[in-house]
Amino acid sequence: MSEPRLQLLRQAINAYAPLTETTWQQLKSACRTRSIPRSENLVPFGSTTQSLYFVCSGLFRSFTVSADGKEYNKHFFPENTFPASIRTLLTGEPSAFALQALEDSTVIEIDHRAYRKLLRDHDDLKWYHIQYLEKNWVLDKEPIEVALAIDDARTRYLRFIEANPGLASRIPLHHIASRIGVTPTQLSRIRKSLTT
Repeated sequence: MSEPRLQLLRQAINAYAPLTETTWQQLKSACRTRSIPRSENLVPFGSTTQSLYFVCSGLFRSFTVSADGKEYNKHFFPENTFPASIRTLLTGEPSAFALQALEDSTVIEIDHRAYRKLLRDHDDLKWYHIQYLEKNWVLDKEPIEVALAIDDARTRYLRFIEANPGLASRIPLHHIASRIGVTPTQLSRIRKSLTT
């Protein structure tokens, strides 16, 4: 496996909580690299998976599709993020959403069973895990959920741009529209009003 890619993973983890060399060496042994072409699903709808992922390069979206075929984007995962179907990993139930590459992408795939064993055995990895969950599943997620419920569409778009600098130029507008709960036409009007 590419050492530079592994170092990206280590830096991302250490940004939350530093790992000892022993823990890091054991975690590395549970990793492998995968290349995912644009438009391919890393985790297809209805599948089960036993892997966590780390994005080394590229961009993913998590999305679901309604009974009438309308897509709803849940989240975007650029470099240095950890896309996964956590519910599927924890319950073994089929995934209710897909993870799709929006660009040609490279990920590090982490075996979930090995990761869980390491969590039980290494307090430094536990601390990372807690810090990651608190930031990404509580602190970052709650304001997004509140914004979808109470902010107007223009404010939701501006908050999305503010929270994801540089990302908007990499994501097709219809995906951004879906993420903030508007139609592509509404988003075009919002963007036009901001430039005039």
